[in-house]
Amino acid sequence: MTVADLHSGQTAIIKNIDFSHPSSCRVVEYGFTPGQELQVINKSIFNDPLSVSLRGALIAIRKQDARCIEVFLPNEH
Repeated sequence: MTVADLHSGQTAIIKNIDFSHPSSCRVVEYGFTPGQELQVINKSIFNDPLSVSLRGALIAIRKQDARCIEVFLPNEH
């Protein structure tokens, strides 16, 4: 499951970053690192971009970039 698959209001924990994806370095620079908790705050029309709360900041991220961030739901682990 990736951040792009989450619904508005869902909270998840970052499991892995897919470094074969062209946007992987960009999302790591934004602060998306394994072990961090995030929450999808809102999805705009057509679900792109997404507003994500991470480390106390609100970050807008494109859906294609969100696909390289693998997550798990806290109750799945």
